[in-house]
Amino acid sequence: MYINNPLKVMQKLLEENYKLYKEQEISEKEYLWRIKPIDEEITRLEMATLRDTLVWRESFLRHTPKLKR
Repeated sequence: MYINNPLKVMQKLLEENYKLYKEQEISEKEYLWRIKPIDEEITRLEMATLRDTLVWRESFLRHTPKLKR
């Protein structure tokens, strides 16, 4: 079910790690260490989803400095 959607896989991994943390099976330090690469991958996948869309172009153009002539 999730195999064809890497974003869903990453979100599921986050949920599983959070559950381990809340059940005190892993420490906060371990939890943060585990989720950092997952969170970074989710960000990368979300940005890749937006790339070449109107939202991406508008956001990029608003934050790009304008050249003065």
